[in-house]
Amino acid sequence: MKPTILVVDDKPNMTAMLAKVLGKLGRVVTARGVRSALEALEREPITVVLCDLRMSDGDGLEVLRAVRARWPGVPFILMTAYATVPTAVQAMREGAYDYVTKPFETDALKALVERALAQAAVLHESHEPRDVDGFGAMIGRSPAMRRVYQLIERVAPTDATVLILGETGTGKELVARAIHERSSRAPSRLVAVNCAAIPRSLIESELFGHARGSFTGATSDRAGLFEEAHESTLFLDEIGELRPTIQAKLTRVLEERSVRRIGEPRERKVDVRVIAATHRDVRGMVKAGSFREDLWFRLNVCVLELPPLRERAEDIPLLAQRFLAERAPHAGSSATRFSDAALSALNAYRWPGNVRELRSAVERAAIIETTREITLGSLPPEIQGGSAAGATGARDTELAKLTYREAVDASRAEASRRYLEAVLKRFFGDVTAAAEHAGIERESFYRLLRRAGLSADEFRK
Repeated sequence: MKPTILVVDDKPNMTAMLAKVLGKLGRVVTARGVRSALEALEREPITVVLCDLRMSDGDGLEVLRAVRARWPGVPFILMTAYATVPTAVQAMREGAYDYVTKPFETDALKALVERALAQAAVLHESHEPRDVDGFGAMIGRSPAMRRVYQLIERVAPTDATVLILGETGTGKELVARAIHERSSRAPSRLVAVNCAAIPRSLIESELFGHARGSFTGATSDRAGLFEEAHESTLFLDEIGELRPTIQAKLTRVLEERSVRRIGEPRERKVDVRVIAATHRDVRGMVKAGSFREDLWFRLNVCVLELPPLRERAEDIPLLAQRFLAERAPHAGSSATRFSDAALSALNAYRWPGNVRELRSAVERAAIIETTREITLGSLPPEIQGGSAAGATGARDTELAKLTYREAVDASRAEASRRYLEAVLKRFFGDVTAAAEHAGIERESFYRLLRRAGLSADEFRK
């Protein structure tokens, strides 16, 4: 069955032209205004919507909101004049797939609609994420991580630029890969670069390429990473480390979708989705003048903030157990579990290095431990110390950073976990007996266990 493309514009010559251009991609249905578009959406299934912003009986945002509310899987492309680009950016925040500025090249528009159709097909075949221990290569079932997974599901199928914020070690590259793998660009390789790892003198050539003889050492023409990522995704890690002159050139590439190699006069068109990441406070950098405001506006279409490990402590046992299962065989260790004291220390530690630090700590413990159980003494000294009085001080410091509501929610989650552990210990992992004692339904008890990252198997004799 051919896909159906809804073209919405109140100018007959525009709808006729677009129907002709897009006719080979699917069946084209036209609507001359907001009301006509809403009627078409109610009348028949639509695969992709291409809609003008300014129309005589309203604007395209009305159509967008109707589509997102009732048909969230339908990609929505907005057509707009250059002067209304900020409105188009707002549309992207509200869930639009992409936007094009008038006048536009018909070939570029056709390619954009083709990608939207491909994404619609992927969404049609997909299903909601299951209640599991992770998402892609990410591990965690805490509410904070579930919100991250939901955002990835929403943004991945679009072509929107994404900015991932988070402390070092929180898994920003894993998020970038999850977004790419769930996009229509997944068949192509993700191109990733750490902007902080490239010498400042080479970063421009690395990103944009250069012509032979353009500088000392440029012995041949070289394509940059933007060209290498054509029709794929470019992940710019630690974008906050770029100096202002490179930020300006990056802004131009995001606006024009074309690059100019060093030493060349001509522009080269590129079809690249950009995902950027940084551990820096970009908003603060903008205020301080060290990060360009126009680049921030371009990156601020979809911002995804990763929680530090200390703010999702319920995931620590799950992460630690997974890392132990992965690393113990490589370390020649027979360890399969953690002692209560070791788990208490892991939960009490503040983890300034986040998930990356936890992985290293577990691997070290697996190498040192000689029994089947990771004990407190096998953990790094700084983590062992976190299990006593120092942990109380650290917890109080973190607690004081929260609002009253956040503190109450955090305390409730911790109290719930302790209660569940105590009840399961009392009934030796018998969920039916534990749930009956707690006065709640068995299914609800299981849900609470999953939320707390607990398994009844751990408490059975």
